[in-house]
Amino acid sequence: MRRILLHILLGVLTLPTAWAQNAPITEPQLMYLQHYQFGVNLNSFRMGGAQFRYGWHKTARVFNHFESELLRLKHPKEVKRSGFTEQPSQYSFGRLNLAFFFRNGIGQTITITERPYKNAIGLNFVYTVGLSTAFLKPVYLDVFYPYADGTPNGYLVSEKYDPVKHTDIFRIYGNSSIFAGVGETKVKLGAYGRAGLQVEWGQYPDETKSLEAGVTVDSFLDGLPLMANQPAEKRYFGLYLAFNWGYKN
Repeated sequence: MRRILLHILLGVLTLPTAWAQNAPITEPQLMYLQHYQFGVNLNSFRMGGAQFRYGWHKTARVFNHFESELLRLKHPKEVKRSGFTEQPSQYSFGRLNLAFFFRNGIGQTITITERPYKNAIGLNFVYTVGLSTAFLKPVYLDVFYPYADGTPNGYLVSEKYDPVKHTDIFRIYGNSSIFAGVGETKVKLGAYGRAGLQVEWGQYPDETKSLEAGVTVDSFLDGLPLMANQPAEKRYFGLYLAFNWGYKN
């Protein structure tokens, strides 16, 4: 995934923007005061995310913006496997916590090539810095235990995954309910930064669609325990590719 996103990133960086220079003038150029943008993305954390940006003009070529983003994080060592049931459910053996990043930051969208005309294409540089909050929900598994009388029957117990205790994969039937352990969710505070290029287009100047590619880094005071027998990392570097849509007024 990281290699694929890197190739896409390089492709976006080399997209021609000369098209915008040849677009015919169909209406006068306007100064927009606000910008609303929604987006979804793929990233090298092997999962996706969703974001919202609200921007306002600082100068004719610079938008200040505030953004919020929620994304899911997967450890590169996570491997799905099936539990031992007639209708097996998948789980990741060794996963300690489900991890989510909630980012809130401020930044700027800087116009490199303007898009004042109908069907024109523009190029922007985007950067953001802010607070990154990690939510860690412990993993619960359905574990089979035989009855004490030695019969082949038994019962299932929903238990918090313990790498010392849960070593017999033949007793693991799969993940428990997604809500199991919600009350034990831990919060880790950190910071993040983002930088990328954005290719923007739209049928009209106040309508925006864009493809954005760039890099991110999230840094935390404490390491995030995601997998058993793996170090709890404090920094997470990633690539992302986002599709955004919105409008200006």
